[in-house]
Amino acid sequence: MMENLKKQAKKTLAGYIAALAAAIALWSIFSAVEMFGGENNSSNFGTGFCAGVIAFMAINILRYSTALKNDEKLKKLYTAEKDEQKKLICEKSDVSAFKAILCIVVLAAMGASFFSDTVFYTLIAVMLTLIFVKEGFRFYYRRKV
Repeated sequence: MMENLKKQAKKTLAGYIAALAAAIALWSIFSAVEMFGGENNSSNFGTGFCAGVIAFMAINILRYSTALKNDEKLKKLYTAEKDEQKKLICEKSDVSAFKAILCIVVLAAMGASFFSDTVFYTLIAVMLTLIFVKEGFRFYYRRKV
């Protein structure tokens, strides 16, 4: 059993390392654009986002590396990730959050219709995209089950 846990943890660790490498590469690109882009560059958000992803990945790499060295920590990590109650809470909160976000976008679109047609149509496009994605996943999971 411990070998299976270690294999799974190694796969997850490899995924985090790959994501860290990708974030560092993107950060380098954004930094180069900032350096050579002149006055009109808008990559500050990208640079900050990449820095956040790098920090998140580094923390997870450290967590998994220490768990691979200690069987007790590995078992706790596995239990925390596979906890059924935690999964159910996440699924229910995701559904509620989606409904709340959709309502907020609809209300924002109604408010924007008084001020800006561009913002109104953008929010309508966002709302339709959210609905199509949700229905796509619903269709997929109905076929899968």
